[in-house]
Amino acid sequence: MKNILFVAAACFTLTLVSCRKEPFTEFPDYDKNWLAMEDNPNDPTIHANYQFYQETGIPVFVNDTIGSQKRVDVFGKAYTYYEVLSLSYSLGGIPSGPPPTVQSFTYCNKADVPVALTFLRSEIMPIIGKIHVPSILLVENMNTNAFGTYAYKGFNTVAMAQISKISTMNQDTKTAYKAAILRAMLTNSVLDNKYADILDKFYAVSRKLVSTRDAYGLATYFLNSTNVTGLPAGTPITLQAIGFLGTDTRISSSSPISTWLDVCMYIEAAMANTDAQFKQKYTAYPNILTKYAYIRQILTGIGIKQS
Repeated sequence: MKNILFVAAACFTLTLVSCRKEPFTEFPDYDKNWLAMEDNPNDPTIHANYQFYQETGIPVFVNDTIGSQKRVDVFGKAYTYYEVLSLSYSLGGIPSGPPPTVQSFTYCNKADVPVALTFLRSEIMPIIGKIHVPSILLVENMNTNAFGTYAYKGFNTVAMAQISKISTMNQDTKTAYKAAILRAMLTNSVLDNKYADILDKFYAVSRKLVSTRDAYGLATYFLNSTNVTGLPAGTPITLQAIGFLGTDTRISSSSPISTWLDVCMYIEAAMANTDAQFKQKYTAYPNILTKYAYIRQILTGIGIKQS
């Protein structure tokens, strides 16, 4: 009898609970696509950037804070959320060494934006085609610890600096500038997993010549016959001889610490030179030419042509 009364009471309680109207909470659009640009015809800069976005699908910003939203935290307190472009460098994890960082940057003058957009249209877009670029952040001065002062690949943006100087750059400077921007835009596509086999061959060119340790992160004082084997007799033992374009851009006494930095350096060099120029420049370094051929193979695979 007690069991019957208990079941009846439980059913009555459940009925009351099910009849109670649950409050409905309407959440703001927290999943908003912040990179989808909105036009503002009253702001010439935003309007010009929006037109570029319509043409290319790439949003262009002049401020790293690209939007804000009223939100409520878990305690019911209202606050304003700000969406900020991330300049953190990310390639799925950096195995060693100091991570690339933007040490400082300054916002650009809006009056310089039209020149930057013209440069992008004429010099960059015809090359990258449909390569995905999440966004572009136009800035003036920028310092990084790994990639100079021209361009930097962040997590969801490519920072393009020195835009006020574009119109006065000489041809050599403009070529280097263009190559840095292309390197920042192409890195992810070149390092895609579908090219893993080619990249392994690229890394192996240098690694097979260093018998006692990894060729990556190799201190220059290890460049001797004890550690480096397999070079033709009489060949000076240098970083270039074992296939590196130069030292790590952050540590001048070492070969590139990470494989991805080695790739970045080759991308930029490939974009700064014609095929003939690159081969002539490094004709004395067959291992560099071998690695270059692998990078060219990948660049061709993603649709990047080179004269």
